[in-house]
Amino acid sequence: MKFGTLVRISDISESDEKFKKLKELGFDSCQLVYKPKEYIKQDAETIKTAAEKSGIEISAQFCGFYDTETVYDLYYGFLTAGLNIEAYRSQRLNYVREAAAFASWLGITDIIIHGGFIPNNPFSPEYASMLVSIEKLSQQCGNFGLNILFETGAEAPITLLRLIEDIGRNNLFINFDPANILMYGYGNPVDALHVYGKYVRNIHGKDGMLPTNPRKLGIEKPAGEGMVDFPAVFKMLKILGYDRYITIEREITGEQQIKDIIKAKKYFEIVLNTV
Repeated sequence: MKFGTLVRISDISESDEKFKKLKELGFDSCQLVYKPKEYIKQDAETIKTAAEKSGIEISAQFCGFYDTETVYDLYYGFLTAGLNIEAYRSQRLNYVREAAAFASWLGITDIIIHGGFIPNNPFSPEYASMLVSIEKLSQQCGNFGLNILFETGAEAPITLLRLIEDIGRNNLFINFDPANILMYGYGNPVDALHVYGKYVRNIHGKDGMLPTNPRKLGIEKPAGEGMVDFPAVFKMLKILGYDRYITIEREITGEQQIKDIIKAKKYFEIVLNTV
């Protein structure tokens, strides 16, 4: 498996420095997080050149939304997150479409999205609108030769499987975040892999806790210090034949973030060698 982390670029001029530092830390791949006001082809060429020069493979582009209205919790998130929110749906879909074009200029094959809270009820109007939104986005991404990967967490595993199979297109996959499944309160990451493991195409190496406040997400933890059973997760991934990327995510900033990411890489390498 290839180890990487998320590379966040806010200023295109910092591209060389970001990828060079990643290589110095011992990584071979990354997920790119880049959310400009406007996607420009020349910027894609700058990022692509910088990554290639440092020997870093961009495994996917994590496509966020340009607005700042999303609340990541178990309460207001239902009214602000993802593509099901009528007030933001159109502008968010348009922004992801532009990001998809950018990903094609980068020469990569995968984009990752936070779809939002997918309704468990397949007959609800909100589920129908999610189907239409993802169907159109999937078709447009297919024209670019791109796959859409859903970030896991904000839905029951069977609900995400239903969405993918209801749409039925061959470019819908999963970015498996085992911590999110716990932190959103939807159960066990190993059980989730039993449900939709064949669709996993990228992984966030992240750890966390179950929520105890029904309005707040569970707490994120350094890898190996939370409730994710990584030996069992990696054992199941081997059974599934997964041998792609482990993209380490640590949702803090500063020097401690870098220390925790390096520590996580060493921890995952040990676990992988023992399962």
